Amino acid sequence: MMSVKVGQIVGALLITAAVATASIAGAQDGSPVADATPVTGDAVASLPLEVKIGQLIIAGVTDTEVGDDSRHIIEDLHIGNIILMGRNFDSPEQVLALTRGLQDLALEANGIPLIVGTDQEGGLVQRASYYAGFTPMPPARLAGAADDPALMDRYGQMVGSELAAVGVGLDFAPVLDVNDNPTNPVIGSLGRSFGTTPAAVETSALPFLAGLEAAGVIGVGKHFPGHGSTTSDSHLDLPFVDKDLADLEAVDIAPFAAAVEAGIPAIMPAHVVYTALDPDLPATLSAPILTGLLRGQLGFDGVIITDDLGMAGIMQIAPPEESGVRAILAGADILICVRMPIDGACQPEMIERLHAGLVAAVAAGTLSEARIDESVRRILALKDAYRAGPASGDALGVIQSPDHLRLIAAIYTAVADRRAEVR
Repeated sequence: MMSVKVGQIVGALLITAAVATASIAGAQDGSPVADATPVTGDAVASLPLEVKIGQLIIAGVTDTEVGDDSRHIIEDLHIGNIILMGRNFDSPEQVLALTRGLQDLALEANGIPLIVGTDQEGGLVQRASYYAGFTPMPPARLAGAADDPALMDRYGQMVGSELAAVGVGLDFAPVLDVNDNPTNPVIGSLGRSFGTTPAAVETSALPFLAGLEAAGVIGVGKHFPGHGSTTSDSHLDLPFVDKDLADLEAVDIAPFAAAVEAGIPAIMPAHVVYTALDPDLPATLSAPILTGLLRGQLGFDGVIITDDLGMAGIMQIAPPEESGVRAILAGADILICVRMPIDGACQPEMIERLHAGLVAAVAAGTLSEARIDESVRRILALKDAYRAGPASGDALGVIQSPDHLRLIAAIYTAVADRRAEVR
Protein backbone atom coordinates (compact mmCIF):
# COMPACT_ATOMS: atom_id res chain seq x y z
CA MET A 1 0.00 0.00 0.00
CA MET A 2 1.16 3.53 -0.74
CA SER A 3 2.49 5.50 2.21
CA VAL A 4 0.63 8.55 3.56
CA LYS A 5 3.57 10.74 2.55
CA VAL A 6 3.45 9.56 -1.05
CA GLY A 7 -0.31 10.02 -1.09
CA GLN A 8 0.06 13.60 0.09
CA ILE A 9 2.69 14.35 -2.56
CA VAL A 10 0.59 12.84 -5.34
CA GLY A 11 -2.54 14.60 -4.14
CA ALA A 12 -0.72 17.91 -4.30
CA LEU A 13 0.56 17.12 -7.77
CA LEU A 14 -2.88 16.32 -9.12
CA ILE A 15 -4.36 19.44 -7.55
CA THR A 16 -1.66 21.76 -8.86
CA ALA A 17 -0.62 20.10 -12.13
CA ALA A 18 -0.46 22.60 -14.98
CA VAL A 19 -3.08 22.22 -17.66
CA ALA A 20 -0.35 22.23 -20.29
CA THR A 21 -1.30 19.50 -22.71
CA ALA A 22 -4.84 20.25 -23.82
CA SER A 23 -5.77 23.76 -24.83
CA ILE A 24 -9.40 22.87 -25.40
CA ALA A 25 -9.72 20.15 -22.76
CA GLY A 26 -12.80 19.63 -20.64
CA ALA A 27 -13.69 17.40 -17.77
CA GLN A 28 -15.23 14.00 -18.50
CA ASP A 29 -18.67 15.57 -18.23
CA GLY A 30 -17.66 18.28 -20.74
CA SER A 31 -17.37 21.13 -18.21
CA PRO A 32 -14.48 23.61 -18.51
CA VAL A 33 -11.25 22.95 -16.68
CA ALA A 34 -9.90 25.78 -14.57
CA ASP A 35 -6.28 26.84 -14.94
CA ALA A 36 -3.91 25.51 -12.30
CA THR A 37 -0.45 26.36 -11.09
CA PRO A 38 2.56 24.39 -12.35
CA VAL A 39 3.86 21.23 -10.73
CA THR A 40 7.08 21.89 -8.83
CA GLY A 41 10.10 19.87 -9.84
CA ASP A 42 10.79 18.87 -6.23
CA ALA A 43 7.31 17.35 -5.83
CA VAL A 44 7.70 15.13 -8.89
CA ALA A 45 11.23 14.19 -7.90
CA SER A 46 9.93 13.08 -4.48
CA LEU A 47 7.74 10.34 -5.93
CA PRO A 48 9.08 6.79 -5.53
CA LEU A 49 10.93 5.61 -8.62
CA GLU A 50 8.62 2.61 -9.06
CA VAL A 51 5.59 4.90 -9.20
CA LYS A 52 7.26 7.21 -11.71
CA ILE A 53 8.30 4.32 -13.95
CA GLY A 54 4.75 2.98 -13.79
CA GLN A 55 3.45 6.29 -15.11
CA LEU A 56 5.53 5.76 -18.27
CA ILE A 57 3.62 2.59 -19.23
CA ILE A 58 0.19 1.73 -20.63
CA ALA A 59 -0.53 -1.98 -20.23
CA GLY A 60 -3.36 -4.27 -21.22
CA VAL A 61 -5.18 -6.45 -18.70
CA THR A 62 -6.88 -9.75 -19.38
CA ASP A 63 -9.78 -9.18 -16.99
CA THR A 64 -13.40 -8.27 -17.63
CA GLU A 65 -13.64 -7.55 -13.92
CA VAL A 66 -10.84 -6.69 -11.53
CA GLY A 67 -8.91 -9.88 -10.76
CA ASP A 68 -5.44 -11.24 -10.19
CA ASP A 69 -4.09 -9.96 -13.51
CA SER A 70 -5.19 -6.38 -12.85
CA ARG A 71 -3.81 -6.52 -9.32
CA HIS A 72 -0.45 -7.73 -10.55
CA ILE A 73 -0.21 -4.98 -13.13
CA ILE A 74 -1.24 -2.15 -10.81
CA GLU A 75 -0.15 -3.28 -7.34
CA ASP A 76 3.03 -5.20 -8.11
CA LEU A 77 4.34 -3.30 -11.15
CA HIS A 78 2.72 0.06 -10.27
CA ILE A 79 1.59 0.53 -13.89
CA GLY A 80 -0.09 3.92 -14.18
CA ASN A 81 -2.23 3.56 -17.31
CA ILE A 82 -4.39 0.84 -18.89
CA ILE A 83 -5.44 0.05 -22.47
CA LEU A 84 -8.66 -1.90 -22.97
CA MET A 85 -8.93 -4.26 -25.93
CA GLY A 86 -11.94 -6.04 -27.37
CA ARG A 87 -11.52 -8.84 -24.81
CA ASN A 88 -12.37 -6.34 -22.03
CA PHE A 89 -15.73 -5.23 -23.49
CA ASP A 90 -18.87 -7.27 -22.75
CA SER A 91 -21.39 -4.54 -21.95
CA PRO A 92 -21.40 -0.88 -20.91
CA GLU A 93 -22.28 -1.80 -17.34
CA GLN A 94 -19.47 -4.34 -17.18
CA VAL A 95 -16.88 -1.90 -18.61
CA LEU A 96 -17.95 0.79 -16.16
CA ALA A 97 -17.52 -1.63 -13.25
CA LEU A 98 -14.11 -2.69 -14.61
CA THR A 99 -12.76 0.84 -15.02
CA ARG A 100 -14.06 1.92 -11.62
CA GLY A 101 -12.42 -1.10 -10.04
CA LEU A 102 -9.14 -0.41 -11.85
CA GLN A 103 -9.18 3.23 -10.73
CA ASP A 104 -9.88 2.24 -7.12
CA LEU A 105 -7.01 -0.22 -7.29
CA ALA A 106 -4.62 2.41 -8.69
CA LEU A 107 -5.58 5.06 -6.15
CA GLU A 108 -5.11 2.61 -3.29
CA ALA A 109 -1.81 1.20 -4.59
CA ASN A 110 -0.15 4.26 -6.12
CA GLY A 111 -2.21 7.31 -5.23
CA ILE A 112 -2.55 8.45 -8.85
CA PRO A 113 -5.58 7.82 -11.10
CA LEU A 114 -5.14 5.90 -14.34
CA ILE A 115 -5.49 7.02 -17.88
CA VAL A 116 -7.76 4.31 -19.31
CA GLY A 117 -7.68 4.24 -23.10
CA THR A 118 -8.88 2.20 -26.05
CA ASP A 119 -8.84 2.18 -29.86
CA GLN A 120 -12.17 3.60 -31.01
CA GLU A 121 -11.50 4.72 -34.58
CA GLY A 122 -14.53 3.20 -36.30
CA GLY A 123 -14.96 0.47 -38.86
CA LEU A 124 -12.71 -2.51 -38.17
CA VAL A 125 -10.99 -0.73 -35.27
CA GLN A 126 -13.54 -0.17 -32.52
CA ARG A 127 -13.11 -2.05 -29.27
CA ALA A 128 -16.35 -0.71 -27.80
CA SER A 129 -18.39 -2.44 -30.48
CA TYR A 130 -22.05 -2.80 -31.32
CA TYR A 131 -21.86 -6.37 -30.03
CA ALA A 132 -20.79 -5.04 -26.64
CA GLY A 133 -23.72 -2.64 -26.59
CA PHE A 134 -22.16 0.53 -28.02
CA THR A 135 -23.20 2.65 -31.00
CA PRO A 136 -21.63 1.24 -34.18
CA MET A 137 -19.10 3.49 -35.91
CA PRO A 138 -18.52 3.63 -39.68
CA PRO A 139 -14.96 3.47 -41.04
CA ALA A 140 -13.09 6.77 -41.08
CA ARG A 141 -12.96 6.59 -44.89
CA LEU A 142 -16.76 6.64 -45.06
CA ALA A 143 -17.13 9.31 -42.36
CA GLY A 144 -14.62 11.51 -44.18
CA ALA A 145 -16.58 11.15 -47.40
CA ALA A 146 -19.39 13.16 -45.78
CA ASP A 147 -17.07 16.20 -46.02
CA ASP A 148 -18.99 17.85 -43.17
CA PRO A 149 -16.90 19.35 -40.32
CA ALA A 150 -19.93 20.13 -38.14
CA LEU A 151 -21.15 16.55 -38.46
CA MET A 152 -17.69 15.23 -37.58
CA ASP A 153 -17.61 17.42 -34.46
CA ARG A 154 -20.91 15.89 -33.33
CA TYR A 155 -19.57 12.45 -34.22
CA GLY A 156 -16.50 12.97 -32.05
CA GLN A 157 -18.70 14.14 -29.19
CA MET A 158 -20.84 11.03 -29.60
CA VAL A 159 -17.84 8.71 -29.48
CA GLY A 160 -16.30 10.60 -26.58
CA SER A 161 -19.50 10.67 -24.54
CA GLU A 162 -19.95 6.89 -24.80
CA LEU A 163 -16.34 6.25 -23.80
CA ALA A 164 -16.48 8.74 -20.91
CA ALA A 165 -19.71 7.19 -19.68
CA VAL A 166 -17.90 3.90 -18.98
CA GLY A 167 -14.73 5.48 -17.61
CA VAL A 168 -12.55 5.38 -20.73
CA GLY A 169 -10.81 8.74 -20.88
CA LEU A 170 -8.52 8.35 -23.89
CA ASP A 171 -9.22 7.38 -27.49
CA PHE A 172 -6.34 6.31 -29.73
CA ALA A 173 -7.90 8.36 -32.52
CA PRO A 174 -8.15 10.19 -34.83
CA VAL A 175 -5.98 8.60 -37.48
CA LEU A 176 -4.17 11.51 -39.15
CA ASP A 177 -2.55 9.41 -41.87
CA VAL A 178 -3.22 10.51 -45.46
CA ASN A 179 -4.37 7.61 -47.63
CA ASP A 180 -2.07 8.26 -50.57
CA ASN A 181 -1.48 4.54 -51.12
CA PRO A 182 -4.87 2.81 -51.31
CA THR A 183 -3.20 -0.61 -51.29
CA ASN A 184 -1.55 0.11 -47.94
CA PRO A 185 -2.40 -3.05 -45.98
CA VAL A 186 -2.93 -1.44 -42.59
CA ILE A 187 -4.38 2.03 -43.37
CA GLY A 188 -5.78 2.37 -46.89
CA SER A 189 -7.20 -1.09 -47.41
CA LEU A 190 -8.81 -1.06 -43.95
CA GLY A 191 -10.53 2.31 -44.43
CA ARG A 192 -8.79 3.87 -41.42
CA SER A 193 -7.88 7.21 -43.06
CA PHE A 194 -10.34 10.09 -43.39
CA GLY A 195 -9.13 10.99 -46.88
CA THR A 196 -6.62 10.90 -49.72
CA THR A 197 -5.33 14.47 -49.26
CA PRO A 198 -4.12 16.42 -46.23
CA ALA A 199 -7.04 18.83 -46.61
CA ALA A 200 -9.57 15.99 -46.58
CA VAL A 201 -8.01 14.45 -43.48
CA GLU A 202 -7.92 17.77 -41.64
CA THR A 203 -11.52 18.60 -42.61
CA SER A 204 -12.80 15.52 -40.78
CA ALA A 205 -10.14 14.52 -38.25
CA LEU A 206 -9.73 17.89 -36.55
CA PRO A 207 -13.47 18.37 -35.88
CA PHE A 208 -13.63 14.75 -34.65
CA LEU A 209 -10.77 15.60 -32.28
CA ALA A 210 -12.61 18.72 -31.10
CA GLY A 211 -15.66 16.57 -30.41
CA LEU A 212 -13.65 14.18 -28.28
CA GLU A 213 -12.26 17.19 -26.40
CA ALA A 214 -15.76 18.55 -25.81
CA ALA A 215 -16.68 15.20 -24.24
CA GLY A 216 -13.62 15.38 -21.98
CA VAL A 217 -11.76 12.55 -23.72
CA ILE A 218 -8.09 12.69 -24.72
CA GLY A 219 -7.59 12.32 -28.47
CA VAL A 220 -4.38 10.74 -29.77
CA GLY A 221 -3.32 11.58 -33.33
CA LYS A 222 -1.59 8.72 -35.11
CA HIS A 223 0.75 7.52 -36.68
CA PHE A 224 3.32 10.34 -36.79
CA PRO A 225 4.72 11.41 -39.21
CA GLY A 226 2.33 9.38 -41.39
CA HIS A 227 1.62 5.70 -42.10
CA GLY A 228 -0.55 6.21 -45.17
CA SER A 229 2.04 5.63 -47.87
CA THR A 230 3.67 2.46 -46.53
CA THR A 231 3.50 -0.79 -48.48
CA SER A 232 3.69 -3.08 -45.43
CA ASP A 233 2.00 -3.43 -42.05
CA SER A 234 4.12 -2.42 -39.05
CA HIS A 235 2.39 -5.11 -36.98
CA LEU A 236 4.13 -7.67 -39.19
CA ASP A 237 7.20 -5.92 -40.63
CA LEU A 238 9.31 -2.75 -40.41
CA PRO A 239 8.08 -0.44 -43.21
CA PHE A 240 10.30 2.10 -44.97
CA VAL A 241 9.08 5.35 -46.55
CA ASP A 242 11.50 6.80 -49.09
CA LYS A 243 9.70 10.08 -49.85
CA ASP A 244 11.81 13.22 -49.94
CA LEU A 245 11.44 15.83 -47.22
CA ALA A 246 9.33 18.19 -49.32
CA ASP A 247 6.80 15.45 -50.08
CA LEU A 248 6.63 14.36 -46.45
CA GLU A 249 6.03 17.92 -45.29
CA ALA A 250 3.42 18.63 -47.95
CA VAL A 251 1.42 15.42 -47.47
CA ASP A 252 2.18 13.13 -44.53
CA ILE A 253 3.21 15.65 -41.90
CA ALA A 254 0.67 18.35 -42.78
CA PRO A 255 -2.32 16.95 -40.81
CA PHE A 256 -0.13 16.48 -37.74
CA ALA A 257 1.10 20.05 -37.98
CA ALA A 258 -2.52 21.21 -38.18
CA ALA A 259 -3.45 19.05 -35.19
CA VAL A 260 -0.59 20.49 -33.13
CA GLU A 261 -1.79 23.96 -34.05
CA ALA A 262 -5.28 22.95 -32.89
CA GLY A 263 -3.93 21.84 -29.49
CA ILE A 264 -3.97 18.06 -29.78
CA PRO A 265 -2.98 16.65 -26.36
CA ALA A 266 -1.24 13.43 -27.45
CA ILE A 267 0.43 11.95 -30.53
CA MET A 268 1.50 8.39 -31.39
CA PRO A 269 4.59 7.89 -33.57
CA ALA A 270 4.82 5.07 -36.12
CA HIS A 271 7.06 2.03 -36.16
CA VAL A 272 8.16 3.18 -39.62
CA VAL A 273 11.53 4.36 -40.99
CA TYR A 274 11.41 7.65 -42.92
CA THR A 275 14.72 7.80 -44.72
CA ALA A 276 14.60 11.56 -45.33
CA LEU A 277 14.15 12.19 -41.59
CA ASP A 278 16.24 9.42 -40.05
CA PRO A 279 17.75 6.78 -42.36
CA ASP A 280 18.41 4.31 -39.56
CA LEU A 281 15.60 4.25 -37.01
CA PRO A 282 11.79 4.14 -36.97
CA ALA A 283 10.04 7.23 -35.66
CA THR A 284 9.39 5.53 -32.31
CA LEU A 285 13.11 5.43 -31.55
CA SER A 286 14.24 8.52 -33.46
CA ALA A 287 15.32 11.62 -31.54
CA PRO A 288 15.51 13.63 -34.81
CA ILE A 289 11.84 12.81 -35.44
CA LEU A 290 10.33 12.95 -31.93
CA THR A 291 12.46 15.66 -30.33
CA GLY A 292 13.77 17.50 -33.38
CA LEU A 293 10.75 17.49 -35.69
CA LEU A 294 7.70 16.94 -33.49
CA ARG A 295 8.70 18.91 -30.41
CA GLY A 296 11.21 21.30 -31.98
CA GLN A 297 9.97 22.18 -35.44
CA LEU A 298 6.22 21.64 -34.91
CA GLY A 299 6.21 22.90 -31.33
CA PHE A 300 4.30 19.97 -29.81
CA ASP A 301 4.39 20.07 -26.01
CA GLY A 302 1.89 17.31 -25.27
CA VAL A 303 2.33 13.62 -24.48
CA ILE A 304 3.99 11.24 -26.95
CA ILE A 305 2.64 7.68 -26.66
CA THR A 306 4.30 4.85 -28.56
CA ASP A 307 2.46 2.21 -30.52
CA ASP A 308 2.55 -1.30 -29.07
CA LEU A 309 6.14 -2.36 -28.43
CA GLY A 310 5.48 -5.98 -29.39
CA MET A 311 4.72 -5.19 -33.02
CA ALA A 312 7.15 -6.71 -35.52
CA GLY A 313 8.06 -3.27 -36.85
CA ILE A 314 9.79 -2.46 -33.57
CA MET A 315 10.73 -5.98 -32.47
CA GLN A 316 13.01 -6.21 -35.53
CA ILE A 317 15.04 -3.42 -33.94
CA ALA A 318 14.90 -4.34 -30.25
CA PRO A 319 12.75 -6.17 -27.67
CA PRO A 320 10.56 -4.12 -25.30
CA GLU A 321 13.12 -4.01 -22.49
CA GLU A 322 15.45 -2.17 -24.88
CA SER A 323 13.05 -0.34 -27.18
CA GLY A 324 11.20 1.15 -24.21
CA VAL A 325 14.34 2.81 -22.88
CA ARG A 326 15.37 3.97 -26.34
CA ALA A 327 11.93 5.43 -27.03
CA ILE A 328 11.97 7.46 -23.81
CA LEU A 329 15.48 8.72 -24.60
CA ALA A 330 14.30 9.71 -28.09
CA GLY A 331 11.47 11.80 -26.64
CA ALA A 332 8.49 9.50 -25.97
CA ASP A 333 6.59 9.76 -22.69
CA ILE A 334 4.43 6.62 -22.48
CA LEU A 335 5.11 3.09 -23.72
CA ILE A 336 2.37 0.65 -24.74
CA CYS A 337 2.33 -3.10 -24.08
CA VAL A 338 -1.10 -4.52 -24.98
CA ARG A 339 -0.28 -7.97 -23.52
CA MET A 340 -2.10 -9.95 -26.21
CA PRO A 341 -1.05 -13.54 -27.00
CA ILE A 342 -1.19 -13.03 -30.78
CA ASP A 343 1.42 -12.47 -33.47
CA GLY A 344 2.57 -8.88 -33.86
CA ALA A 345 1.64 -7.82 -30.33
CA CYS A 346 3.35 -7.29 -26.99
CA GLN A 347 2.93 -10.64 -25.25
CA PRO A 348 1.56 -10.89 -21.69
CA GLU A 349 4.95 -11.74 -20.17
CA MET A 350 6.70 -8.86 -21.95
CA ILE A 351 5.35 -6.32 -19.46
CA GLU A 352 7.77 -7.58 -16.79
CA ARG A 353 10.64 -7.26 -19.25
CA LEU A 354 9.61 -3.74 -20.28
CA HIS A 355 9.32 -2.65 -16.66
CA ALA A 356 12.60 -4.30 -15.66
CA GLY A 357 14.38 -2.69 -18.61
CA LEU A 358 13.43 0.79 -17.41
CA VAL A 359 14.48 0.02 -13.84
CA ALA A 360 17.81 -1.40 -15.03
CA ALA A 361 18.45 1.60 -17.29
CA VAL A 362 18.05 3.95 -14.33
CA ALA A 363 20.35 1.82 -12.19
CA ALA A 364 22.96 1.77 -14.98
CA GLY A 365 22.74 5.52 -15.51
CA THR A 366 21.52 5.10 -19.10
CA LEU A 367 18.17 6.70 -18.27
CA SER A 368 18.25 9.54 -15.76
CA GLU A 369 15.55 10.24 -13.22
CA ALA A 370 15.54 13.80 -14.51
CA ARG A 371 14.44 12.51 -17.93
CA ILE A 372 11.77 10.35 -16.29
CA ASP A 373 10.57 13.35 -14.27
CA GLU A 374 10.17 15.35 -17.48
CA SER A 375 7.69 12.82 -18.84
CA VAL A 376 5.93 12.30 -15.50
CA ARG A 377 5.21 16.03 -15.35
CA ARG A 378 3.56 15.90 -18.77
CA ILE A 379 1.56 12.80 -17.86
CA LEU A 380 0.31 14.19 -14.54
CA ALA A 381 -0.59 17.47 -16.21
CA LEU A 382 -2.61 15.54 -18.80
CA LYS A 383 -4.38 13.54 -16.09
CA ASP A 384 -5.21 16.70 -14.20
CA ALA A 385 -6.44 18.51 -17.31
CA TYR A 386 -8.86 15.70 -18.15
CA ARG A 387 -9.83 14.91 -14.55
CA ALA A 388 -8.66 11.31 -14.68
CA GLY A 389 -10.46 9.08 -12.21
CA PRO A 390 -13.51 6.86 -11.77
CA ALA A 391 -16.59 7.65 -13.86
CA SER A 392 -19.77 8.46 -11.97
CA GLY A 393 -21.90 6.00 -13.93
CA ASP A 394 -24.65 8.57 -14.38
CA ALA A 395 -24.29 8.84 -18.17
CA LEU A 396 -24.80 5.24 -19.34
CA GLY A 397 -28.08 6.30 -20.93
CA VAL A 398 -26.27 8.08 -23.78
CA ILE A 399 -24.91 4.78 -25.12
CA GLN A 400 -26.87 3.56 -28.17
CA SER A 401 -29.35 6.35 -27.51
CA PRO A 402 -31.79 7.35 -30.28
CA ASP A 403 -29.81 10.56 -30.79
CA HIS A 404 -26.59 8.63 -31.33
CA LEU A 405 -28.18 6.16 -33.73
CA ARG A 406 -29.71 9.07 -35.67
CA LEU A 407 -26.29 10.71 -35.88
CA ILE A 408 -24.77 7.59 -37.46
CA ALA A 409 -27.67 7.49 -39.90
CA ALA A 410 -27.00 11.16 -40.72
CA ILE A 411 -23.39 10.33 -41.64
CA TYR A 412 -24.52 7.67 -44.11
CA THR A 413 -27.12 10.06 -45.53
CA ALA A 414 -24.56 12.84 -45.94
CA VAL A 415 -22.23 10.49 -47.78
CA ALA A 416 -25.01 9.34 -50.10
CA ASP A 417 -25.95 12.96 -50.80
CA ARG A 418 -22.33 13.87 -51.59
CA ARG A 419 -21.99 10.97 -53.97
CA ALA A 420 -25.20 11.94 -55.70
CA GLU A 421 -23.86 15.48 -56.19
CA VAL A 422 -20.77 14.29 -58.06
CA ARG A 423 -22.56 11.92 -60.41
